[in-house]
Amino acid sequence: MISKGTRTGLRSFSNCWKVPEHKIVIDKNSYRMAHPIWCLEDAETVTITHKKPEGIKDWLAYGIMKSLRVTFDFLSGYKPGQMTENLYLRRFVFLETVAGVPGMIGGMIRHLKSLGSLREDGGWIHHLLEEAENERMHLFTFLQLRQPGILFRMAILGTQVIFLTGFTASYILSSKTCHRFVGYLEEEAVKTYTNCLQELDEGKLKRWSTMGAPESAIKYWGLPDNAKWRDVLLAVRADEVM
Repeated sequence: MISKGTRTGLRSFSNCWKVPEHKIVIDKNSYRMAHPIWCLEDAETVTITHKKPEGIKDWLAYGIMKSLRVTFDFLSGYKPGQMTENLYLRRFVFLETVAGVPGMIGGMIRHLKSLGSLREDGGWIHHLLEEAENERMHLFTFLQLRQPGILFRMAILGTQVIFLTGFTASYILSSKTCHRFVGYLEEEAVKTYTNCLQELDEGKLKRWSTMGAPESAIKYWGLPDNAKWRDVLLAVRADEVM
């Protein structure tokens, strides 16, 4: 059960989005944690929205997020409408290595706090660890299409060292600000996946137009046996709404 304060925090962003219809499943034959299985028809209805910052902490989180987004877009050459499958894969892989960090850090810090205070956490720990695993599942799904080279891997390691250190310190100082930061990170993720789906539908990503979904993705998201790569992207985008 998630505590009242936690539910309020979760609703602050989920109220801005229409969460697609889904069910939560636990596969007894898998070590994966419980996670959403999306109704693909409803996942089509996800739209780009924005929660306006309220207060200093919100604006701080939003400002940091936008600064990182602008910087990364410039360094990675992200230009919607001019992207290729390989460019999108490079972006997805890198971003998911970052997106998988906050949930694990938050879960670990809250776990230690619960042990030290001898008090229940109210549901946050499990939620955050599931989020971390879900983002990691995104990463390994994309890695089935592209394996990074040595320079890319070095960039990932360097970024993780910096982000891990900064996010850990920030979470200890203000967990609320960090959760706001992650909320805005998810907003940007929805934008990226929506742009990708739009370009796929417009025929600009021809290799992905008929490509089937990997078997592991079909199993994890409960997709139809004849699911396409587009269905995987729909499921990943829907995950970001949660």
